[in-house]
Amino acid sequence: MNFVILDLEWNGTYCKRLKSFMNEIIEFGAVKVDKDLNVIDTFEALVRPQVGKKISGKIKTLTSITNEDLKDGMQFMQAVSKFKKWCGDAVLMTWGTSDILVLTENCKYFSGNERIPFLKWYVDLQSYCEKILDYDRTKQMGLSTAAQLLNIDEEKYDHHRALGDSLLSLKCFQKLYDKQKFSTFLKDAGKKGFYDKLLFKTVIICDLEHPLIKQSSMNFNCDHCGHRAHRISEWVLKNKAYRAVFICHHCKHKFCGRIQFKLKYEGIVIKKAILPVYTDKDDKEDEEPQEES
Repeated sequence: MNFVILDLEWNGTYCKRLKSFMNEIIEFGAVKVDKDLNVIDTFEALVRPQVGKKISGKIKTLTSITNEDLKDGMQFMQAVSKFKKWCGDAVLMTWGTSDILVLTENCKYFSGNERIPFLKWYVDLQSYCEKILDYDRTKQMGLSTAAQLLNIDEEKYDHHRALGDSLLSLKCFQKLYDKQKFSTFLKDAGKKGFYDKLLFKTVIICDLEHPLIKQSSMNFNCDHCGHRAHRISEWVLKNKAYRAVFICHHCKHKFCGRIQFKLKYEGIVIKKAILPVYTDKDDKEDEEPQEES
């Protein structure tokens, strides 16, 4: 079994047909390796924009790709066809799901089908590396962060170019590959529900009367003694999270309990945090709450 790590660069542009903004792919870059992670081949293709005629200054600065560079690029569906032939039956990997989501967006726009024609097996390489490194699950680990944690010299790679980032992703993968653990991240793209889960947009629930919210999940234990605390104020919504003041009758400790509900494809995910009790005068931005199952 071969593996392909794909990276994309894209340009945010307004689409008149959709009457909204879209991310139009302007570059494909990928590396193919064998079962022992030896490099077999690489793939590079610039894609001529068909929706946005000019790329933004931000993307020019970030990638060093110019409008002149793209003038002789392929059309998107030509690039997809060429990549499909090159990729073959390999397991496709991307760093995070952003690239794969943008790819489905472009496939849907240009072909009318959001299914990716060369996608048979898929792995979110970012998620895999986070698991192996036991990275803080409340945050996403960027490619640069992973490289730094693994003592990889980023300067050897053309950062923010598709092929360069795919090669850097491969280097991280090579350092962390465990065949048995990796197999648990392998997703069958032909299986029912794959695209439903992939395209599901997480929603933050800001209604305590939502039927999926259990009242028992609103309870907090004292962070000093562990006993059940009692809420002594109303729930207040701020920054898409609810908070209230609690007191522990056992040790008299008073604290602010903060809770956030995210509706994901798998169901409700609860994030809780225990914070100091701020006054209105010195109230500051709350820290990100911790995620609970």
